[in-house]
Amino acid sequence: MSAPPARVAPWEDFVLRLIAFWKLLHAVFFIAVGFGLLRLRHHDVVEFLNTNVIIPYHIDPENRWVDWALDKAGMLSPHLVLLGWAAFFYAALFAAEGIGLYLRKHWAEYLVVIVTGSLLPIELYELFHKLAWWKFAVVVGNLLIVIYLIHRLLLDARFKAQQREAEGKDEEEPPQPSASNRSKPLATKVP
Repeated sequence: MSAPPARVAPWEDFVLRLIAFWKLLHAVFFIAVGFGLLRLRHHDVVEFLNTNVIIPYHIDPENRWVDWALDKAGMLSPHLVLLGWAAFFYAALFAAEGIGLYLRKHWAEYLVVIVTGSLLPIELYELFHKLAWWKFAVVVGNLLIVIYLIHRLLLDARFKAQQREAEGKDEEEPPQPSASNRSKPLATKVP
């Protein structure tokens, strides 16, 4: 017979569901990016940006930042299919994390700790490479998510260890005779 699941405080369940919702938003974003990149695979990206962004929004095409962005977009054209499939891979990863956390699965907590924790050094490098408030917010948010989930996993491990210890003590101790049975002899005399 399995042990009953550990009780989760309502605020802990809310935080877990909030993280799940955040991960699912990431999944939706990467699905949109993947479809967008795959849609552009047969088009010239620079021309697409000119006709759909620069001209309609009256952005100066002679601006050095716009020129730089168009040069970088032109270099992406041969790799759009690969980038699209990479976006779908990240979407699937974030969807698995989000759905698993929403359903309160422990494997999802481990997955989020491993994936998010492994990306923190890259995010820290980017933060120190060029400081920006939004990069700082992303790093702090991901760090808080990892710390919270590690805390949950450690508490759950401690709870399960206490349950195993309690079950082990119950099995090791022989049943004590009741008070009414103590007056009777335990064995009869053998002649």
